[in-house]
Amino acid sequence: MISYWFTILFPLSIYGQWGTPPPVVTNEQCQAEFDKIVGCFRLPVQFSQIDDIPFLDQAKDQEFVQEITHVLDCSGFLNCNSSRILQSYLFNQRWITDHYYDKLSHCLTPEGFYKIRTGCNKVSDRDCNGLISNFKCLSTNLKQQPNCEPKDVQPFRRWIFAYRAKCLMEHQLLLEMENYKIKTERPKH
Repeated sequence: MISYWFTILFPLSIYGQWGTPPPVVTNEQCQAEFDKIVGCFRLPVQFSQIDDIPFLDQAKDQEFVQEITHVLDCSGFLNCNSSRILQSYLFNQRWITDHYYDKLSHCLTPEGFYKIRTGCNKVSDRDCNGLISNFKCLSTNLKQQPNCEPKDVQPFRRWIFAYRAKCLMEHQLLLEMENYKIKTERPKH
């Protein structure tokens, strides 16, 4: 008896979920959501671009993380793909910064990361898979840093994959902003 109802109701419940279209949003709604996110940044804004992580000063980086947390809390749930990608991008930036200080700052300085990168095949900053394809070289060079050990490779790997995700989200965000004709001028307060 149970299998009888299961064979009838299960396909109906699956079909009902597949039949739900995503919310329809207009260019104006997406612009309003973008403006809402940007409007959540408190003045004065400490960076000129969203991907400007100070990265050399832990106090400024903590301010950056707190600002991103504020923006994510302030902006709330949004419907546009472009808004969701931007929120994901901000969350990822916060994770990259937190992970660096929690797991890597004891052995990897920004100068050390530059040195590690220059010792491997040069890849374009626009090539999102470049760091991943060079990971073996990067991890070998990481282990040669004065304070790094083999146990630091796994947190470094997660950090590199987060950078790859950052790159992919940047590309997707640009496509979505172009698709919805979003203007990036910051509204005057």
